[in-house]
Amino acid sequence: MLESDQKGTTMMEAIAAISVVTVLSVAAVKLIGNMYEMFRQNMVANEIREIQKNITARYRLEGNYAELSSEMTPQKMKDEQLIPSQMLVNGEIVHRLNGEVTIETSSLGDDFFDVTFYKLSLRTCMNLSQINWSSTEGADVFQLKINNNTFKLPINGVKFGDNNALPITVKKASESCSNDENNVITWTFQ
Repeated sequence: MLESDQKGTTMMEAIAAISVVTVLSVAAVKLIGNMYEMFRQNMVANEIREIQKNITARYRLEGNYAELSSEMTPQKMKDEQLIPSQMLVNGEIVHRLNGEVTIETSSLGDDFFDVTFYKLSLRTCMNLSQINWSSTEGADVFQLKINNNTFKLPINGVKFGDNNALPITVKKASESCSNDENNVITWTFQ
C-alpha cells in the first residue's frame, strides 16, 4: 500500500477561497464607485455655489441681472469668470454629471437670476435641493424649483412651514425628485 504525506487544499477549499476574494473585490469596487459618485455630486454642488457667488459679485453694484439674458453667451460667461472654466464644453455650459446648465435673468424680474441644472440623478437632486444658502455670502436663494414643484422664501403670503416654503426638508425633496436621471432644479437668486 502506498502512503502519501501530501499536504494541500481540496478543490472545495480553493473554490471557497476564490469566492471570498471575489466577494471582497466586488464590495471594494462598489465602495469605490459610490465614493466617486459622491465626489462628483460634491463637485456639482460646488459648481452651483461658485456660479451664484461669481454672478452676485459681478452684478452687485449694478443692482440687476438683465445682462445675463441679453448679452451673455456661454463663452463670455467663461471669459468673465462667471462660471468655472471646466463647465464650458463645446460652446455649452455643462455640469460635472454631463447635464446642461442655463443661466439667465429670471421671469420674476431683472432683480433676480435663474440657474438651471438638467439631467440630475435622484441622489444628486436630493443633495442639491438640501444646500443651505442662508450661510453663504451674497444673495440668498429666493426660490427653488425641483421638477414641477416650486418652493419660495416664507414672505409675501408664504408662511414658514407651508408645503411650498423654503427651506426644503428631506420629505419635500424626496417628493419632488423623481427616480429617473432627468431631474431639473432651478435656483432663483436675488
